[in-house]
Order: sequence, then structure tokens, then C-alpha cells
Amino acid sequence: MGTLKYSAEEPPIALPDRTLEHLHVVLTQKLREHQQFALNIISGASAPIQVWLDARIPLVITYASSVATTLNERWLKELEASFTAAGLLLIAEPAEA
Repeated sequence: MGTLKYSAEEPPIALPDRTLEHLHVVLTQKLREHQQFALNIISGASAPIQVWLDARIPLVITYASSVATTLNERWLKELEASFTAAGLLLIAEPAEA
């Protein structure tokens, strides 16, 4: 489990490294374009989390492992497609076709 740390006042958000790797790609693209948006994390294990992201505020992603995995292109596309006026919804990884 790695972490996503956005606010000094809030604890880091723990997420599996594989999820973080995919989320990192999508977040980097959006923040590079200077987009401001909400990241919505809904998990059955905990209460929903919404984080407002802005390129001017530091975002720290820490991986538990140094081993890079092969990215699931379908998941990247679906994460990008989940971006609406309500923000980016962190969705579960689909099976590769």
C-alpha cells in the first residue's frame, strides 16, 4: 500500500501501489494542463473521500514498492472517461480485454 498525500492537515490516503500508478498518470496529465478538480475515492472499506486538486498545491505519491507494473491501458482510458463536472472518480480496475 502506497499513499497519496495532499494536505498537511489531513492524513495520507492509503491506496494499492497499482492503483496509485494508474492514478498518477491521469492526475499528472490533468494537473499539467492546470486543471482544478475533485478526486472522488469511493471504497466499500471506508467512508467516501473527496480531495480538491490544484497544480499549485503539492501532491506527494509514495509507493510501498519500487517495482513498476505494466499499465492497464483500458483502465487509464476508463479513469479519464470518469472525469465529469463532479470531478474524477477513482474506479476499480477492469479486466484487460
